[in-house]
Amino acid sequence: MKHTELLIFATLVVLGTAGAPTAPAEDQTIGQQVSILDERLSKLRADVDAIQANQQQIQQDLKQVQAQLAELHQSGPSASANDLEALEARVKALDAARETDKKVILDQLARELAAMSGSHGGGSGGTTTNPSAGPANGNEYEVKKGDNLTVIAKNNGVTVADLRKANNLTSDSLKVGQKLVIPSK
Repeated sequence: MKHTELLIFATLVVLGTAGAPTAPAEDQTIGQQVSILDERLSKLRADVDAIQANQQQIQQDLKQVQAQLAELHQSGPSASANDLEALEARVKALDAARETDKKVILDQLARELAAMSGSHGGGSGGTTTNPSAGPANGNEYEVKKGDNLTVIAKNNGVTVADLRKANNLTSDSLKVGQKLVIPSK
């Protein structure tokens, strides 16, 4: 449960950095961003739930193996060394699987948060011109290698200031693959 709470808190922090809409024309783009973030959050929650269910199963298996190991230790000399070693190896494997699940949860959370925060600015990108920075399909544009705000704005008939405002950017830094909302002209 702790991981789910962390996920929700981090998502709220990211959503909080998006800022409040300042004009009716921005309501739609902010609504689209929120919708995308909601979809990502739902998928991430489902993934976390599946991993937590797996974690609970591993925990149950671990308790069973530990109980069997305790029985073997209590049975004294009648328990074979091979049985004890096999159970101890199984306990170690279950512990390793549990730790792997924890790492998967945290890594996935970090990737999703990076993707969410990347869509709101930050990162680094090139400063050369890119002819593919032409008009975006719809209201969204994906940053490509060599793109910069000036070229994207010019090729889409908007100002750099409008791009910054529509995407809540605090700097001109862009990341390849970053999604930018192209404001209405």
